[in-house]
This record gives sequence, C-alpha cells and structure tokens, in this order.
Amino acid sequence: MNQDALSQPIQRHLDVIDVAYPRSDLSWTAPRQEWRHFAQCILLKSGSALAQFKGAKLPLKAPALAWLPAGMMVQARFAAGSQGMLLSISEDWLIPAVTGRLDPDLPYRVLADTVHATQPEDAGFWALIEPCFATIRAELQQSDIGARSVVAAQLTTLLTHLHRLDTDRPPHPASGETRSVVYQRFLQLVELHFREHWKVLDYAASMGVTERRLEAATQRDAGQSPSRLIQRKLLSEACQRLAHSPLSVAEVAYGLGFRDPAYFNRFFKRQIGAAPGAWRREMRAKEFHDDTTFAAWP
Repeated sequence: MNQDALSQPIQRHLDVIDVAYPRSDLSWTAPRQEWRHFAQCILLKSGSALAQFKGAKLPLKAPALAWLPAGMMVQARFAAGSQGMLLSISEDWLIPAVTGRLDPDLPYRVLADTVHATQPEDAGFWALIEPCFATIRAELQQSDIGARSVVAAQLTTLLTHLHRLDTDRPPHPASGETRSVVYQRFLQLVELHFREHWKVLDYAASMGVTERRLEAATQRDAGQSPSRLIQRKLLSEACQRLAHSPLSVAEVAYGLGFRDPAYFNRFFKRQIGAAPGAWRREMRAKEFHDDTTFAAWP
C-alpha cells in the first residue's frame, strides 16, 4: 500500500458523481494518468447507461448495479433522464476493504477484480445498497478522521452483496444447477492461478466438477471454452504489463509464468499477430487508443 498516497486528501482517492440530467446525456471519461488505479461502481436507479471498456461495452438498464475493476472502464454514458451515482475509488483505498480478515471465506480481492453487473428485482436489496453510496459521499464531503475505515466498510458491504447475488441466482431451466455459479468460480480460480498455467483439468478438479460440466458452463455464460478464457486472461495481463509497465519483454514473460521468453513471444504473436516488443511500440505510439488491450475479459 502506498503510504504517501494515503496521506493525500480524500478527494484524491474518492469521487462520487450524481447522475441526474433530465434533458441531456451525461458522459464521464476516465482521467488518462490515474485511470488504471481506480475502480468504479455504478448505481443506476432509472434510465440506461453504457460502460465502455477498451475493446468492449457493457449496457446497463435500471435498476442496475455494476462493479468495474481498476483500469477497466474508460468511459460511461448515461442517457438523458437517468438517475443514479457513479463511484470511483483508488486502489490505495480499496485495499483495506479487500484484505480484511473479518470473513476469510469470502474472496474479496477476487471479487474486486471481477466485473459484476446485476439487476435485482427485490426492492429490499436497494434499501441496503443506496446507504453505502450515501455514506461514502458523506465521507467525501466531511473528510473527517477515520474516513478510510468507514469507506472500507461500505465497499466490503457492496462486494458482499454482489457476491450473494452471484451465488443466489435461480436454477437454470435446462440443467437444474445454479446459473453461473460454476462459471463465476472458474473465473475466480483463473484470477488466482493463471500464472501457474493450470490446465482445464486442474481447474475442474479444484472445483469438483467434470471438464464436460465446466465446458458447458463457460459456453453457456460466455460463449467460449475454458481454455480460450484462460488464454484471454493471460493475454489481458500481458497487454496491460507491456503497455503500462517499464518491464522488459522477458520480465513480463517470467512474471506471467512462462519459463522461456521465446515461448511467450510465440504465444503472444499467435494471438495478436505481432511480437510483444513490436506491439508495445505500436501501442505506445497510438496512446490511449480504444482497441489496444484485452483488459475487458472474457
């Protein structure tokens, strides 16, 4: 955790935008310099919105709650008449919420690094969520002692409710199993083990399901095979590190679990069509082009 960053005013770590423009669209664009260090959470009470990633889009229709991990969303557009709130939170202030020991059974770090978008119909759910946003906004305005602890508690609450929604979805009519639970568990394990280059069999064994069942879950919920999703995660991390870090290509390769940089070069070129070094030079020359990374996975 960056202690120098934590000593900065609360306004450097938090931003809450009220969405309430009756006659025109509202557009939010991520700041170029600090964008990749901030996560966003959208509370949409009425209307519609479109979250723009690098190379992907996420449409939202009220009532909706969406969580976007740090560095994912580059732009959001809210239709005229929409109402809600857009929260941006720095990684420095997110860390206390995801590394707490109150409930070790909940993978808060994984939850914070996963895209969530949900539309609960239960009015009671919103009665629990809206106070979280209101409390964070109050802390931003007051900038009082203990603000980090209060904000961390609200973020933990938000992530917990999102996790409950992921695990409490109704049964899928075709299979009778809980929809997306296998898929979500798979994504969480990929986040934890992609650097170890686990095979699909390893993931299935860890989850206690067959490869066939895992394949069915990912095809149903993402339209892709498990192996393809694993490759996309590796590629996403490779692109992020090549584009935004000073590491050499070999250092990126070793950091992603490749024992031989030459194999990493072949993997990257097979997926992208260009060698890592050449891709990095091209992307840095373009600077913030919409389709330069695979950050929005899967």
